[in-house]
Amino acid sequence: MLAQTPLSLPEWSAMLEIRASGESPHLYGDGLAIWLVSNPDHIEGPVFGREDHWKGLGIFFDTFQNLDHSHHHKHPYIYAMMNDGTKGYIPDAEKPDPTKQALPGAVENSGCSYDFRYAETREDVSVLNHTRVHVTYKNKVLKLRLQQTSIGVNKEWYNCYEMKDVEIPQNAYFGVSSATGDLVDNHDIIQFNVRNLASVTDPDADYDTWARAEQDTITSKLEEFDMRPAEALQRDYQRVLRAQAAAIKSLSSDVELLKQSMEFQLASMSAGIDTQKSKLDEKGHDMREVSKKMDAQNDVAADVKSQKEMIAELKKEVAENAGGGGWRMPFFLLFAMLIGLAGIGYNRYRKITKSHFL
Repeated sequence: MLAQTPLSLPEWSAMLEIRASGESPHLYGDGLAIWLVSNPDHIEGPVFGREDHWKGLGIFFDTFQNLDHSHHHKHPYIYAMMNDGTKGYIPDAEKPDPTKQALPGAVENSGCSYDFRYAETREDVSVLNHTRVHVTYKNKVLKLRLQQTSIGVNKEWYNCYEMKDVEIPQNAYFGVSSATGDLVDNHDIIQFNVRNLASVTDPDADYDTWARAEQDTITSKLEEFDMRPAEALQRDYQRVLRAQAAAIKSLSSDVELLKQSMEFQLASMSAGIDTQKSKLDEKGHDMREVSKKMDAQNDVAADVKSQKEMIAELKKEVAENAGGGGWRMPFFLLFAMLIGLAGIGYNRYRKITKSHFL
């Protein structure tokens, strides 16, 4: 990516918002670069996707751990390098020669280690994680600071380097390039803008004021047209899903309580039915016993009635034969009484035996 017109500002502020990411948490590379060079043409080469021996400024975001024989930098490493077009870029020279080679960290306070790359496999990383790069050039001092951002979160600015006595060619062209090699990474450019610092005394404060104004403008437009960004809609969807999940969880809990209550009530009803059935069985048994006793009493009453009728007939016969006299009459009466008592005793014995076997 290369600007079509040269930069005519002697002092400037550039804000680049990037997102470097990949799936591997350990092996990755190579990185990306910001260029401000005299050549308006982009020629592919070995230096982060651009030609070597450039003339001007190169700011490199190096994610690959090269063999560093002199500085032992921790990667990812961000550094600035000036080149007059005669030096070759050699990041891992065993015998560095600053007169012939463009070496990382060869100039004092020209780089820093900063983990600006995001591992896509992490659960707390999404496409909304960005890194803001703020570069200022004023009074021949090149400064760079970084800030990691996500939705609603802007971390503190990290001051990377402050490189002095930097001579940038006039009418140079801004550009951005990247390279991955065998280790594939994604390098996304979210935005890139450059502003004039000719009448600004504090570039950082000027940037903060500009950033707030830009955010206020975006907010007012969104409110006017009721157009929210995709991340805001995503938050709404997540909020609705969380509310629905909570409602489902509460409903499931209520259903479980209702199930337990119904099971308790059914168990109670079953126990009550069993108790009533047992009581009814006992009442039926008692009724059967009463019926048996009543049948026995009726049989006894019938026997008594039968004996009464028999005695009445005997009395009648005795009365009719009373006029004959003699010894036969008392004997006959005694014999009749014995027969009656024997009949009553036999009937009693039958009732007792029948009741015992039932």
